[in-house]
Amino acid sequence: MGSGMTVAEHLIAHTRGGARCLLEHAKASWLWARLGAGFPDAFSLELMPDHLHLVAPPGGRTRFVRVLAMFTALFRVRFDVIVETANTTDIAMRMIRYGFFNPVRDGLVGDPYAWRWSTLRDLVGAAYPIWTHAPRIAKALRVTEEHLLRRVTHNADLRPRRPELVPVSAASLPALRAATTAALRIDGEALPRHVMGRELVVQAAYEVGMPAAAQLAAELGRSARTIRRVRALRHPALPAVLLCLADVRLRHPAAARH
Repeated sequence: MGSGMTVAEHLIAHTRGGARCLLEHAKASWLWARLGAGFPDAFSLELMPDHLHLVAPPGGRTRFVRVLAMFTALFRVRFDVIVETANTTDIAMRMIRYGFFNPVRDGLVGDPYAWRWSTLRDLVGAAYPIWTHAPRIAKALRVTEEHLLRRVTHNADLRPRRPELVPVSAASLPALRAATTAALRIDGEALPRHVMGRELVVQAAYEVGMPAAAQLAAELGRSARTIRRVRALRHPALPAVLLCLADVRLRHPAAARH
């Protein structure tokens, strides 16, 4: 896609007064949900402790500011906004890559896939629901999916491997819980009250050969009857959970560190 027209906008918001609270789960979840609803065609999003990066098709500044104003009214955190434009696909992909590597540059994680609040996970199917579908973004930027992922995840210093869904023969219950909370981007403490999350832990456990229903019921505090009912289902989020289970980068505690 050549020059002469705006291909994408890089919308950046920094908190005022040095506030580093955006990764508190209630705030991060709120921003993620509202920006997802307001920018269904976004190319990428990353939440950082004191700022965020959103790359989207042009024309979204007013919507972006409106979401931030709602956030300010609710959480009393104010922002300064910067808008950069890209008039080529190459520039747009550099903007996306810049956001993906932001947590690495800031020393928060050693690998961009380890950052939970990044749509890089969506591009490879390690999240549910998926917001930034790779085929959609590749089509919008007129590149192949393989080319897109390589361009937005490789730089001069780091070329992280793509997470792969490989068979897992055994897993601990803490690992299953961590994989589930990572895939759903939910707070670990909320998992016992999260119906979908509880069901996914059970389904993932049976996928990797966890013990019989009675033992799993005792571990999870649920009846064996409930375990048997849930294990027969297959939630569409299960592949994302299994991918997070197979790749420790996707569920490591460092992914939530801020």
